[in-house]
Amino acid sequence: MALICEVDSRAPADILVHEVSSRGVADILVCVVDARGVAANNDGLWCMVKSRGVASSLIHWVDSRSVADLLVCFVSHRGVSGWQKDHPLKGKL
Repeated sequence: MALICEVDSRAPADILVHEVSSRGVADILVCVVDARGVAANNDGLWCMVKSRGVASSLIHWVDSRSVADLLVCFVSHRGVSGWQKDHPLKGKL
């Protein structure tokens, strides 16, 4: 389940994330959803939560692609969300 909580610093983060504008360079295409249940068992559907306690992953946004663990491109349709290539974080968000 991709329940994502944004944190302000790198120290508590599980994953360093960088947003890219091109789908071709992204590791994953992400569609943000409002309902937790919708995000179940799909790394490409992120439900943003405020509580670290309920989050499945803590992320920190970074400005540099070179330090990022994950390159994300946001999409508006659930049907195109998902992994673009094999990745060590697949199934772990």
